[in-house]
Amino acid sequence: LATATSVSASTQSGSIAITLRPTVTLSVSPRQAAISTSQTQQCTTTLTGATDSSVVWSISPAVGSISSTGLYTAPSSLAAPQTVTVTATSVADPDRSASTTVTVNPVAVSLTPATAQLSQSQSQQFNATLTGTTNSAVTWTLVPAIGTVANGLYTAPASMSTQQTVTVTATSVADPSKSANATINLVPVIGISVAPISVSLTGGQSSQFVATLTGTTNAAVTWSLVPVVGTVTNGLYTAP
Repeated sequence: LATATSVSASTQSGSIAITLRPTVTLSVSPRQAAISTSQTQQCTTTLTGATDSSVVWSISPAVGSISSTGLYTAPSSLAAPQTVTVTATSVADPDRSASTTVTVNPVAVSLTPATAQLSQSQSQQFNATLTGTTNSAVTWTLVPAIGTVANGLYTAPASMSTQQTVTVTATSVADPSKSANATINLVPVIGISVAPISVSLTGGQSSQFVATLTGTTNAAVTWSLVPVVGTVTNGLYTAP
């Protein structure tokens, strides 16, 4: 209580009540944090100088969300890393606030090897590496659906007649908008067999040989003799 008394009239005075408030101090912990998409970060406050310890939480920019208890939740998807400022403002003294920064890292997927070349029934193990998430699960797909893939192990079909290119894709389960691709070049091994495998001929006789090819749609062959005894035309051998 402060009182002012007149010097000339000591009976005249006036009083005013003065309320002394302690200085409010506020801090937020942790001072900084780094999380991935869809993860959460609990922020807490320490407030002194007021009996009312409640605060109002806010974020800037408005990426993700903040609860009334200071629990920050990152968005489920981001195109690039984002730093968010989380601020707590004292209800007892709105001029007092404190902040922390939360860096949100997006999910990224990489796939190794990037390319492979296989022939019939061969296999190649692909490995997906994820960053920005604790969930390392991925889904595997093929385009076009030639061969099979299971847990990253690609197996070429047992039969193929032409060269093909297949794209294998690993897609993050945590963030399905993030994926990585690898390319498989399927090059069929061409096989050839001739029937009959042997004949016995006398002078002037002929025998028709038939060539069967696998692994190609081009059935054309070139015929030759070693040694050059007799003639062969379109597989028809004629003894001298």
